[in-house]
Amino acid sequence: MCSMAEQTITGPLAAETVAGVSEAATPHGEAWGAVARTHAAVTGRLQEALAQAGFPPLPWYEVLAAVADAPEQRLRMGDLAEALVITRGGLTKLVDRLVKAGLMERAVCEADRRVSYATLLPAGSNLLEEMRPVVTAELELAFSANITTRQAEQLTEMLDRVRGGACGAA
Repeated sequence: MCSMAEQTITGPLAAETVAGVSEAATPHGEAWGAVARTHAAVTGRLQEALAQAGFPPLPWYEVLAAVADAPEQRLRMGDLAEALVITRGGLTKLVDRLVKAGLMERAVCEADRRVSYATLLPAGSNLLEEMRPVVTAELELAFSANITTRQAEQLTEMLDRVRGGACGAA
């Protein structure tokens, strides 16, 4: 997991990132590569911790947490896909698995039958509460323990600025 993400590449492929995107050998390119590698390392660690604890995979946690935080513990499928940065097709398959497991249900909007909602069921809420301490502990070790609160605030500001620029460029 981390060994691949932390691997230093030398030679003609030195500008390649984990995601396979070629970047210029510049501070900005190195920063982009660091973001990609860090994301891969931290999510890999979270996934491994959940698996070792006998829990479902990280994407299940992410869906359950997003819906749990929504008003009335329900979220439009399109909004959920956007929040999780996942395709609608990928989200549909994921939610189908959660529905089959009895953790969520789909509800159709009465006013607009084209809109459906992912709704958290009590079993989903219970599973989420069991998974949260594992995710929280791993994030504390892998992320929070390595940067100060002020650094976290600065990082958030910088990444929000980058995301805003990327979204505005579309």
